[in-house]
Amino acid sequence: AFIRFDKRSEAEEAIKDLNGSKPAGSSEPITVKFAANPNQTKNSQLLSQLYHTQSRRFGGPVHHQAQRF
Repeated sequence: AFIRFDKRSEAEEAIKDLNGSKPAGSSEPITVKFAANPNQTKNSQLLSQLYHTQSRRFGGPVHHQAQRF
């Protein structure tokens, strides 16, 4: 379920008070957190792909040696 708050401080207070608590009649604790921002998720995926693409390169930087002949 999603709940929207008018003020960030209200959301932070709800997270502090409710995260990990067990609702009446439940045996499992609940997780209360900020929703993932779709833009942040997409940006982090793009950065992750870029990082992994760059780390798959073979060897180090290419240095061209001067012609000795």
